[in-house]
Amino acid sequence: MYAFSMDNPFFRFVGRVVDLVWINIMTLICCIPVVTAGAAISAMYKILIQIVSDEEGAITRGYFRAFRENLKNATKIWFPALAALLVLGGNAFLIYKGVLKEMGTLQTMAGVSIGILAGVLIVFLQYALALIARFDAGLKQSLKNAILLEVAFFPRSLCILAILFFPVALMLLSNYFLWFWFLYGISIPGYFISMILHGVFMKTDSIHKEENHD
Repeated sequence: MYAFSMDNPFFRFVGRVVDLVWINIMTLICCIPVVTAGAAISAMYKILIQIVSDEEGAITRGYFRAFRENLKNATKIWFPALAALLVLGGNAFLIYKGVLKEMGTLQTMAGVSIGILAGVLIVFLQYALALIARFDAGLKQSLKNAILLEVAFFPRSLCILAILFFPVALMLLSNYFLWFWFLYGISIPGYFISMILHGVFMKTDSIHKEENHD
């Protein structure tokens, strides 16, 4: 009878795969207006961190509740970050087209600087959107904590950036990987990032408890 039990590792794995597909679909749909993409990603992290930390509940209801609750703060983070990324992307495109080729090594330095800034901003977004979903600390405190965590856990921040780049790399290799994006391109990277973020949040919580105890 255990072979057909929902506690069977196989059925748990299949259930997790189905959950990730559904979370990916909800996130993609909520990202379509662009203006709501920040809230969509924040809600995704809310659900995925709950799954990682074994706090599972109703996925659909929980997702849209988090989406509504964090819409205002997530949008305040998302809009400036998106504008900055568009500016960086525009500059990167101009460099790619050789606008600065007469400037020699300066073109290379500019390209590297843009890449670093974009990477820092993208990782900062993951911390910030996850923090406002997970904790009720207010927008300013969440932004401050996001900066501190990105620096304090720099190796993990690099891992987050690498995970985010993985589905992009797949699509650059072949158009056949577009199906991956529609099914798992947001939720699977988000799942592994949530594992990292959950570890970071647990570690910082333990540090705060030790400081309060002392």
